[in-house]
Amino acid sequence: MSSRLLMTTLSLTLFVACEGEKQNDNKPPEPPKPEAVKPEAKKLDPWAVPPPPPTSVYSGPLFAMSHDYPKTPVAPPADPPWRKASGGGLITTANAAAYTQALKDYVAADMKVLLYDYPAWNAGTAGWYNAPWLTSVREPIHGTYVGSSFTKEYFPLSGLTADMTTHVLVYYDDVAAAVLQGIWGPTGMDPVPGIKAGLAQYPEGSIIVKPAFTTASAATWPVLDGAMTWPIYAVPDDGSSTEPVLQNVTFFQFDIIVKDSVASPTTQWVFTTLVYDKNAPGDNWDKMVPLGAMWGDDPSVVSPQGCDPIKGDCPALSETWINPVAPVYAKETLGWGGRLSGPNDGSVDINAAVIQADGSVKPYNGRYAMSSCMSCHQSAEYPLQTFLLPSPSVCGQGGQDSCTPTLVTCEGETCTPFTGTGNPLVAYYDSGSADYMQWFMNRPGTQAMSSTATAMDYGMNNAFKAIPGWVAATGGKPVGHAHKLSDYRGHPKHAAAGAAAQPKAPEQPKQ
Repeated sequence: MSSRLLMTTLSLTLFVACEGEKQNDNKPPEPPKPEAVKPEAKKLDPWAVPPPPPTSVYSGPLFAMSHDYPKTPVAPPADPPWRKASGGGLITTANAAAYTQALKDYVAADMKVLLYDYPAWNAGTAGWYNAPWLTSVREPIHGTYVGSSFTKEYFPLSGLTADMTTHVLVYYDDVAAAVLQGIWGPTGMDPVPGIKAGLAQYPEGSIIVKPAFTTASAATWPVLDGAMTWPIYAVPDDGSSTEPVLQNVTFFQFDIIVKDSVASPTTQWVFTTLVYDKNAPGDNWDKMVPLGAMWGDDPSVVSPQGCDPIKGDCPALSETWINPVAPVYAKETLGWGGRLSGPNDGSVDINAAVIQADGSVKPYNGRYAMSSCMSCHQSAEYPLQTFLLPSPSVCGQGGQDSCTPTLVTCEGETCTPFTGTGNPLVAYYDSGSADYMQWFMNRPGTQAMSSTATAMDYGMNNAFKAIPGWVAATGGKPVGHAHKLSDYRGHPKHAAAGAAAQPKAPEQPKQ
């Protein structure tokens, strides 16, 4: 799942001085007037990377955009190992562990270079690629950007003692890069024709990976003892500086998703998540153990809100497998009813409000589980018409460049629309209601959540990051989510400052 998206407009205005006419010696010359610049003349670089840190601060290898996408589609392995793990048939809770391990083993050689031998990493040579237009949010050493922010209260069972921010990075393999070539091509401009032509649909066998890091360390979160760290050059999340600083972040989650219509014929995707387990044997890569896998959202299972997947008192799921020996910290943020969601993903809200059957809104006392990996990703569409979490969505309101959920402030049991002051809470649909379940359907990637949008095949990075970045950079109105996810979860450090005012009352639930 994800994160709120902070898109900074990139602009470069060219001024061409016009030579003025000769002036009377008694009159001061008029200043030259700038020549209007046509939009197409703007020098925009979709592949730009942020400026490097000063060499006095850091002199190691830097992030380089990998965008020489294959010009012709690359065929996936004829008999991929993950499909062997499922016996050439459906993925099930019985074979999901082997399936997840097979995916991990398949990407291991390349990912070990990226993660542990960075000076030797060459993404293009290895056949891994990046999406454009993320310059404004990337940092320059590894190309990571902010994923989510969490207060220590999100992890009460595992001893997190300080708030943390996560940083993530996405790579597409050479098969999945067909989408990047199809919608962005060699110029990185105007993905809309490609989207409309269906080129946002991933080929069979596409693999996308996302390593995730946290600003927490073993000192603030003992579960990270012995974990690998990366240096990044980014603004610190503790407010100690408004400028980038060199800091270490800790590797704690690794997502691998694969397009596999044989194992998962309905959604056509399998999502898997690995997490760091300090007690697992072997090296750091070995210690990245499966948290679980999912290939559907179990729409027929209406999980009781508040059931505890760690205690095992939630109804059984048939489209999510959770590793019973995964570390406890990684299970604290499992999604609704125990559906897959990692500690980077934010499928639980500890400051939530819920829309009641009569349309009123009440604060929720406890941890409100409201998403999952696939629930969030299936909202990827163009243009975005639906927020990524189950709340009534407002898109483009007041000229804003985002889809926002319904925000409220609550005093006691009374909640009113958020007007810009106080600590806003997201007003979610009641779990199990018809509206809430729209985020838990098993849609194929060709079916958008919104009837007026084009589906982007679970492609969150393009829909929520790259496309809004492109629109912002070229002078239009972005259609993505403008804020980090934490801005909408009632995060006490950020919510009041980050979220937009909501003058309208919450929508009435559909009957």
